[in-house]
Amino acid sequence: MASSHTPLNVGLVGVGGFGAAHLRSIEALENEGKVRLRCVVSTSPAKHAEVKARLDPRGVRWYGSLEEMLQGEADLECAVIPAPIHLHNRMTVAALARGRMVYLEKPPVPLIQQLNDLVTLDARRKVAVAFQQISSPLIRQLKKWKVEGALGRIQALRVRACWPRLTKYYRRSSWAAKLLLGKEPVFDGPATNALAHQIHNLMFLGGEGMDAFGTPVEVEAELYRARPIESYDAACLRGRFESGVEFSAALAHCCETSLGVRLEIFGSKGNAWVADDGKSIGNSLGLPLPSLPQEDPILAAWRDYLEFAQGRRARPPSFLADTRPYVLTTNGMLIASEGIHAIPEAYVRAFGEGDDAGYEAAGLHALVEECGRSGRLFSEQGAPWALKGRSVSLESLETLNLRDYRSR
Repeated sequence: MASSHTPLNVGLVGVGGFGAAHLRSIEALENEGKVRLRCVVSTSPAKHAEVKARLDPRGVRWYGSLEEMLQGEADLECAVIPAPIHLHNRMTVAALARGRMVYLEKPPVPLIQQLNDLVTLDARRKVAVAFQQISSPLIRQLKKWKVEGALGRIQALRVRACWPRLTKYYRRSSWAAKLLLGKEPVFDGPATNALAHQIHNLMFLGGEGMDAFGTPVEVEAELYRARPIESYDAACLRGRFESGVEFSAALAHCCETSLGVRLEIFGSKGNAWVADDGKSIGNSLGLPLPSLPQEDPILAAWRDYLEFAQGRRARPPSFLADTRPYVLTTNGMLIASEGIHAIPEAYVRAFGEGDDAGYEAAGLHALVEECGRSGRLFSEQGAPWALKGRSVSLESLETLNLRDYRSR
């Protein structure tokens, strides 16, 4: 554990992509004297000349790999890993082997067997996972109303969202929309990358205490692709926690217009929700509402992480083990869907051109909204292109082989 009185020495793996968002937070905290950026990893520093020109005068060292950074920085306390998904497992293992703390960007790893191995390796609990949204005061207010019984007996937890993703999104990297990159698991898709927060939020709200996570015991799901990709771009699922409470999610990228995230708790006394992609909160009971957050959510989550890393709080918002419900649910959804189903061309509309091209599945917005209201899956709503999946027990799920689903 780092000292609470001195800045935390960190090394950042990647300054492009989502690494740039972490870099902004690190620099803000460095200006406050709370963090010291000692080094960064970049395989192509020439692409980040502006960043290099800004960091070099401050003595920040550049390395070509995580391994070089770990070997070259004896006083490094924390490795920040917002690297591509397929590198998370290997990089976390390497950092733990050197005794470093790890702040690992979500999702932690694609597969439940990888996560189980990492949790065992991380016996000293040095790894925190950057599922930033559960640091949001709005999400925490939902949890507080639930835990205090303000909503009555909890009947269901639901989330839905449509976030369009165009060709330029899929061209940004070699691993986008992949199940595997070579032999490395990726499992990219809305529920397992861009909107992964929403599955984790459901698991968080399913816990009985303020910092607890629910235990999912079964899930049924349907995964689809409208775009001709290896992985999926639409998902709906419904499951059950050990407590008996139902949860559901409908998340998609194959759409032309957005449908903002709505995360809702359904209770016997009334409902409460966070909506508009996490920017608003409401309830049907007239309960007092908290002030809307003003700070960038990634920076706010960094502040929570620092409280833990420097010994001022007992736990981060998410330990590795806290992400097991998320990984179990997303692994189970692929099994329950019995693979990824291509939506017939007759029900897919292409729009745009070049990098701004996209695909929209027929009736998707209405299907996603209804799943958010009732938990009914796409096939249960009568979508002509939908295929009913099956229910899968998560209680004994210990492994998933993505190769089994690659060509389905």
